Amino acid sequence: MKRIICLIISALLLLPIAGCQTGGQETAATPVPASTPAPYEPGLTYHEVYDPDTDFDNRFGRCAPGMLETEDAYYFVSTTGNYIYYYDKSTEERGVLCGKPECVHDDLEINESCSGYVRASGNGHANFYDGHIYYTGYSNSGDSPVRQSLYRMDPDGSNRERLFPFTCTYEDFPNGGTQIHRGKLYGCSRSSLVSGAEPKEKVCLTCWELETGESKRIYERTDATQTFGLSVFYFGKYVYFCDSYFYLQQQERMTIVTVLRWDIEAEELETVYAGEGYGGSYYNIWVESENKIYFAPNLCDAESTKVYCISNGEVSIAVELSDRYTASLMDGAVAFIDFEDESPEPRFIVTDYEGNPLYDGKCSRAALEELPGTPECMGYSAVYGDKDTVYIVYELDYHQVPRFRQCIVRYDLRDGEIVDTKLLCVSKW
Repeated sequence: MKRIICLIISALLLLPIAGCQTGGQETAATPVPASTPAPYEPGLTYHEVYDPDTDFDNRFGRCAPGMLETEDAYYFVSTTGNYIYYYDKSTEERGVLCGKPECVHDDLEINESCSGYVRASGNGHANFYDGHIYYTGYSNSGDSPVRQSLYRMDPDGSNRERLFPFTCTYEDFPNGGTQIHRGKLYGCSRSSLVSGAEPKEKVCLTCWELETGESKRIYERTDATQTFGLSVFYFGKYVYFCDSYFYLQQQERMTIVTVLRWDIEAEELETVYAGEGYGGSYYNIWVESENKIYFAPNLCDAESTKVYCISNGEVSIAVELSDRYTASLMDGAVAFIDFEDESPEPRFIVTDYEGNPLYDGKCSRAALEELPGTPECMGYSAVYGDKDTVYIVYELDYHQVPRFRQCIVRYDLRDGEIVDTKLLCVSKW
């Protein structure tokens, strides 16, 4: 069994792959005409436009399941979304975010009396914004067709309140996760439908006003493709996103990659790049600067793994590794894991965006020995972080009820070595 294959397939969108991928050797990309947007400001980088008080932290929460970091703690909502967990940085305590001393917390799958029981949706996404934790969760108030609302609470789990119900249909509900950036909630949705007796896929990006719930559709594509959802990146006044998909009846085109950006202030959408002929699937994006945008497949189907860079409207290969890896784009670095390596500790490579190695060795799972019992590690579902610190969300199988669980391990990198690993949050459901 290829253990690492559960990366993204279980947590990223649960979309049909139909057994086709794009098969065979990867050919050179053939770009189609694309517009080159005017720069936000010449030479401005992500870190120069990033405002921690108002902007989404792109290190976390851009895939599922979600995690977030504050000055004092890490927080995590598993894919099932039943509970929110924490890890205190100073005391190194971990558990369910509930202050009731008599509570049994997640000993029960459903414990509505537990303050940490959130019943979150969207593959467990949560956000930290303006001093509060936000999440989308179940609502039985009767004012939401999809029975979902946006909630807010303090970092200690207290003062939970419902902000607004989602009044959209299931087709438009952000089941691909949500992020908060500059006063708005952004969410991706994907759904299957039948139009004119033909099966189609619909993918959307929508934003909601935090206080009112008023929504606006930013992007929509509906056609007869196999789509893998959107990878979104928040860059100052812009929202960049990458839409990657392929046509079952036109496999010679391989994967089509389109990068767009939404201007929050002008409320205008423009295409940054569109091209085809790419191998692999589940493309993710990192915007280093307005003139340096990286994209790469999370799942590779060729004999080498490539990270591409868009600059001056042209695409080049920024990093290339022989063999097939999953590629996760992080802040200042790319994390590669050999998803065909079935050993207990697969090969793990971290490079910068010029291909310089930051780490090349095994992906140690020694921290998992702290877990109670003897779970089988089935692989991982998310990789977050930057060039100094990598966070991996592992999928566990206890072969008993509760069977499938998740946990986060932090890897600290220095001088080409993993100098420390730490088990952070652990979910039971």
